[in-house]
Amino acid sequence: MTFARRLAHCETIPQQDNAERAFNKLTRTFAAQVEALKKYRTGGQQHVTVNEGGQAIVGNVSHGGQGDGKK
Repeated sequence: MTFARRLAHCETIPQQDNAERAFNKLTRTFAAQVEALKKYRTGGQQHVTVNEGGQAIVGNVSHGGQGDGKK
C-alpha cells in the first residue's frame, strides 16, 4: 500500500518509473504467495466433477445452501 501511495504522489518521471516497478514486483510477489498458500492448504489437489452433458466443475465444491434454485 505504501508503494501504491508513492506511485500516486510522484512528481517526476524517474520517480514514477521506480515506484511503478517496485509496486509491480510487490503485487506479483503477493499474488504468487497467495497461490502458494492456496496450494499448501489444499495439498495441491484439484477436484473435477463431470456432469451429464459433459459440463465440468473444476475446483473445490461445497454442497448446501438454498437448494437447486428452482421455484
